[in-house]
Amino acid sequence: MEPGAKKECHCKHGEVAAAEAGEAKHCACKHDAHDAEGHAISTEPHLGFIEDLASLIDIQEEATVSRTVLREDGLRAVLFGFDKDQALSEHTAAMPVIIQVLEGKLRVGGEGREVELTAGGIVYLSARLPHTVYAVEPSKMLLQMFDNRG
Repeated sequence: MEPGAKKECHCKHGEVAAAEAGEAKHCACKHDAHDAEGHAISTEPHLGFIEDLASLIDIQEEATVSRTVLREDGLRAVLFGFDKDQALSEHTAAMPVIIQVLEGKLRVGGEGREVELTAGGIVYLSARLPHTVYAVEPSKMLLQMFDNRG
């Protein structure tokens, strides 16, 4: 990038863009820096919100789909839609995560245990914990990742 060139802003936190993108909305975009991926780094306190998370993702037949809906201040939130019997095979996350079921029923496994969660249920997974996610029925979940690495 040339000195003095502006990096494209990917935050999309503005009047119409946020609503059309289904991302968190603010009264105005308040930032003056970007991370390495071009996402806004907020320098002012602000309020972000999403009114209806589940409506932002559809369940697709015989598939798992995902969509990032928030990325700010060390937090990333990703929606997932799972058809029945779809799964995320065993994997780890470099940071602590919370999984919240929005619709349906999911089986989450880790540490040699499995828990079944329905709408409203949450599970916490520490960083680097091998875990799996399996959709007992068509389901939607919110994954919140907490990156405190700076």
